[in-house]
Amino acid sequence: MFLVRKAALKPVPKWAVVDENAIASVEETLGDDTDQGGTDVQLQTALDAAYREMDRLQPVMARYLAEAVAERDDDLAQSVGYFLIVTVHMAFREAFPTRLGVVDEDALQIAIDTLDADEELRKDDPAEMMESDDVVAMTQPPLLNFVQHHIEQALEQAGEAPDLSAFDHIYRAVLVEVVALSHAVAPPEGVASPNIAGMS
Repeated sequence: MFLVRKAALKPVPKWAVVDENAIASVEETLGDDTDQGGTDVQLQTALDAAYREMDRLQPVMARYLAEAVAERDDDLAQSVGYFLIVTVHMAFREAFPTRLGVVDEDALQIAIDTLDADEELRKDDPAEMMESDDVVAMTQPPLLNFVQHHIEQALEQAGEAPDLSAFDHIYRAVLVEVVALSHAVAPPEGVASPNIAGMS
């Protein structure tokens, strides 16, 4: 296990971590076809309904993610990207039905900037053994395991010559979503909220 030597990304409080039960509930809601990355008609209908809910509840986030997915022409990357941006939001909603706040423009930009800063920090240190997604995975382990599983499955489906830049682009957008939503979760009643002003 690697120790985090330094990070621009802020820790996620334990009370804001999406657990395996929430992810299992999302998978159950979508049926048994989640490993298809959104190709099944019934699954697609469920994802479209869930995206409309995300667009209503998180309009800034939904717009950013939709644009990120649309920026790449690879059909498989777009398919898994759409699946992941929707299911990640579903998982947060399932885990924190009354505590998930709205990500506004400022909060989204903070998430983007801190991920940028963390990546730059690691790129400039040849001794750094961890990537930024490793840090996100340490703060949201079941959720990132779910995301990475579906990215890996899609890459296997893509065959011998996947468009890696498209998949990297999609993966990074999902990381931004995870970071932003993690810090949009309010603490349970009676628990003080940490000061995350330093994220900027």
